[in-house]
Amino acid sequence: MSRVTSAKPDRKTRHLWWALVVSELRVFLRQPVMIALSLLVPAGLLAITAIGERTNIPEVWASIAGRNTAAVLCISVYFVSLNTITARRHTLALKRLRTTALPDTGIVTGLLVPPIVVGLFQFAVSQGGLVALGAPLPGDPLLVLTAGVSGILVAALAGVVTSAVTANPEKAQWTMLPLFVATLGAASVLPTVTDPAVNLALRAVPLVANADWTTAAWLAEGDVARLAADAGIVVIWLVVLSLLSRRTFRWERRR
Repeated sequence: MSRVTSAKPDRKTRHLWWALVVSELRVFLRQPVMIALSLLVPAGLLAITAIGERTNIPEVWASIAGRNTAAVLCISVYFVSLNTITARRHTLALKRLRTTALPDTGIVTGLLVPPIVVGLFQFAVSQGGLVALGAPLPGDPLLVLTAGVSGILVAALAGVVTSAVTANPEKAQWTMLPLFVATLGAASVLPTVTDPAVNLALRAVPLVANADWTTAAWLAEGDVARLAADAGIVVIWLVVLSLLSRRTFRWERRR
């Protein structure tokens, strides 16, 4: 009897979580701006490559793949995660959700499903599209996937952390700028930096290690020590951002 009784709350919690996910996906699909963002980011990245970046040099294709990774993670996953959490707090939806049987972690993960799904879609299109444009197949597709999925998690957590200092959705475009500029700036200059210390410092910027990881995975001949360092940086950011999100998360909007 005790097993049956304990199983019922678990089933109810799972049902509520899936209901939240479906609701959030519907809300996302009803927003033209978000749909446009989901489609235009990979289309724009591939258009840039198609117009002026086609080459026969595998290293250049690998560098483009790394840049695409950084762009998808920053422009889409990070921003959509930040905007979603901030909007739900501003409309008091977070406060209402907390009165349900869903645990706090379940609420946040349910809200983050749309940006994660968008990130997976855009990552697949922006990477696979390079092959369609003439790039050689990635040397290590599994490593490319690992770099992308781990980066999506880092970006989503970064969005949750940034939401703590974002009063309303209108301000999200401003509070996202520091990480956005730092990540894309570091990722763009990384291929030209030869000094080991500076190179490592640039890769330590959130999400840049994922871009570097993607580049190395496309070539499948990266330095093992460098790949290990990238993986270590990603793991550190996952841990740090997880802890920060727990400590700084706000359920109610500022008064």
